[in-house]
Amino acid sequence: MKLGLYFRQAWYNLRVNRVYSAVFIAGTAVSVALVMAFLTVLSSRVVNTVPETHRDRMLSVSHLLYKGDMGTLGFGVSAEFGKRFLDSLPGVECWTAMAPGHFMEGPLTLRDAAGISCKAFTRFVDRNFWRVFDFQFVAGRPLSESGMHGSAAELVVSESVAHRLAGKSDAVGKEVYWDGRLFRVCGVVRDVPISASAAFAEAWMPLDEYDINMSWLGRMFFGNVSFLGNGPIYILADDRASFRKIRSGIEDRLEIFNHTDDSGSELSLPRGVPSYVESMFVQFDSHGNSQPVRPYIWMSVGVLLLILLVPLFNLSGMVTSRMEARLTEFGTRKAFGARGGSILSQIAWENLLLTLIGGVLGLVLSWLLLEVFSRQLSMLVPTGGWMPGAAGYGTPEAGYFDFRDFYNIYLGTALLLVIVVLNVLSALLPARRVIRHPITESLNYKK
Repeated sequence: MKLGLYFRQAWYNLRVNRVYSAVFIAGTAVSVALVMAFLTVLSSRVVNTVPETHRDRMLSVSHLLYKGDMGTLGFGVSAEFGKRFLDSLPGVECWTAMAPGHFMEGPLTLRDAAGISCKAFTRFVDRNFWRVFDFQFVAGRPLSESGMHGSAAELVVSESVAHRLAGKSDAVGKEVYWDGRLFRVCGVVRDVPISASAAFAEAWMPLDEYDINMSWLGRMFFGNVSFLGNGPIYILADDRASFRKIRSGIEDRLEIFNHTDDSGSELSLPRGVPSYVESMFVQFDSHGNSQPVRPYIWMSVGVLLLILLVPLFNLSGMVTSRMEARLTEFGTRKAFGARGGSILSQIAWENLLLTLIGGVLGLVLSWLLLEVFSRQLSMLVPTGGWMPGAAGYGTPEAGYFDFRDFYNIYLGTALLLVIVVLNVLSALLPARRVIRHPITESLNYKK
């Protein structure tokens, strides 16, 4: 019975004190929206989501340092590196080598027989790519073994590219040309958000059709260095517990290679073998040395606390002023036998109603912020992957976030609970001080 009475009283006060209620709700909504937007961007980089559903058990190798008689060369890694140092390594379930097609040229131009063309950000991938990443196929299938090379070369495109090339999602069988070579579309996948930076592309072509291993560079300057490439390798571990075993195994194989190679060359991984999350947040200088991310972490924590606590202090001041204005009401209720706990319960319910309304509005507002300012918010979170537009190649039509995956209801609920606790405390602490006033003083307040 009392809960219903408290709720009706809270609703009545909300309608009567419209300015106070509006300011309280707006302050709560803005806090929830800003924090939720930032946490959504952050979670889009680290949580498991399509197509990067195994982020929690992925490692990466992105930088190989070669030292020989003629000097030192640092570059990416090739599929040959994976075959030599990762095949049959304990703890490795699968690994995939890739190369960004835009590495030197920007988005590639695809044309069909009728001359219709479109630009697409492209990755050249091996067959294991489709095992490490879980794409949602709208039509068709991944690259086949026979489609990895030669006259039967295949490619997979996103829905957006399929519409631009064929006018529909099901573009399977469509023949397109790139660099004078014929490719046949074998599959169409749902558009990948840019936040999935390891798997992102708009078209995926066979690795065999691109000279990823940079062997020409090795032969020109350093001899046959087939391990050098211009793309990363992502390693899918059978379990997170295998990370240490995999890193140790790679180090052991590198040491054996360096001691047995007849050319006297030496290979090393200056950036180590970071996990997926580490590779997203660890930054490197021009010498390949890792830069600490603690400043970013502490800055983020500070910003979040600032966003949460500044409105909290402001609301606490408002509540204190409001409680003082209601001293006569509290004194009258106490004179008729109301206990302090009953008054505090009513104040808590009033505050809870305002907080819930503001919290729900804040979640809606955060969605709008992500929709309108997705590019700007995306830049707040560092990424170890390539970000479109960073090299002047333009911005793809793909979205920065996939709201079906990243707008996490559990994250929103947890944030709302934190806001509720903070706001209720901001109301109860000043209310408790106010209702301790003697009844006579409360009844005669401002008379």
